[in-house]
Order: sequence, then C-alpha cells, then structure tokens
Amino acid sequence: AWFPTTTVDVKFRDTNIGSGEIDFRDVLDVLESAFMLHVEGGRGNWSAFADITYVNTSDTTERELLTIDADNEQVLIDAVVAYWPSGVGSPLSFFGGVRYSGLDNQFRVRLDDTELGTQSSSNDYYDALLGVRYRFDLNDKWAILTRADYSTGDSEASYLLRASLAYTVGKRQQNKVLFGYQHRQAEYEEGDLKTDLQLSGFMAGFSFQF
Repeated sequence: AWFPTTTVDVKFRDTNIGSGEIDFRDVLDVLESAFMLHVEGGRGNWSAFADITYVNTSDTTERELLTIDADNEQVLIDAVVAYWPSGVGSPLSFFGGVRYSGLDNQFRVRLDDTELGTQSSSNDYYDALLGVRYRFDLNDKWAILTRADYSTGDSEASYLLRASLAYTVGKRQQNKVLFGYQHRQAEYEEGDLKTDLQLSGFMAGFSFQF
C-alpha cells in the first residue's frame, strides 16, 4: 500500500497552464480500484522481477447545466533483470529492463440524462530502466531496504526513490513486514502538452518468500 500526495504541473509550449496538489485523502474519494505487486525469482547471480501498479479513478463534476463524468486508468509495469555480485539474496543488486506506463482518460458530458459527447485519450510509454538496490542489515530482525532507478525513452524521464524498514517474521525467518517512504516523479509529453507528476508518501507492505 502506498499513500502519496500528488503534485501535478501542466505546461503548454513551456508555459505553465495549471498546477496543483492532491492529498491522498482526496484520492480516496474518487478511487475505484488499485493494487501494487512485486514478484521476483532467481538463482545464482541473476534474478528477474516485475513491479505492477494499477489505479482506476472516477469522478463526477456537476455544473450549472452540464455534468462531466471522468474516468482515469493507469497501468505501470517494470519488467527487469537483476544482477547480484555476491549471489541472489545478498545486500547489493543492479538491475535493468523496461518500464511501461499506460495512461487512459475518458470524459463524458451530459445534459440531464442526455449524453452530449465523449472524449478519450490513450497513451502508452516504453522506457529503458536502470537501477540499484541495497539492503542494510541492522541485526537478525531489522533491515533497511533501499532502491533507486531512472528511466527514459517514450516519456521525457522518470525516477523512483524508496527506503523501507523491514522486520523479519515467520518460523523460518523468510517473511518481512515493511514500512517506508517512496518518491516517484515522471514527465510525459504529448505534442505541445507536457505533464510533470510527483508522488510522495508513506508505504506499508508484506513480503513473503518460498
């Protein structure tokens, strides 16, 4: 789970035409569904993993005569191969792969119960991704997990910074309860329109190994 505050800056031909900040409590009011998942497997000095994030929101704005229904869907996928210099499970790993960002927006305009029209946009961005992870072992139970990555390609650029405090649980000491903080920034350009997104907030999760 991630509870970010979102900052949005929109520019048209390098002129700022709008900006704002959205608190996570405001996002909950329009959130339809969401999930985050990290899956990884490997042996020796190599592993592969995928990060999947899905968010679907919908909102209705009522004006004097018109009603506008807005639906937004975001799919973010990192498909990555990681190299561990000291073997899988050791503190340090480097990774590289592909970052996919799919952004779909749909707006419907209604006058009473009569639909006047629909406008939609769908954009897919594929970026090359490079990053590093390091685990600081504090003792047998506690560790700090860090990750930093950068990607560029179809989008202008994006990067992610994350630090989590991990507490080991389970009979075989293979599972972890995670609490941390994550910052993600991405810049997308479509024609003369450029959108800069910054998301920062606390995270919580559970990691299990088998």
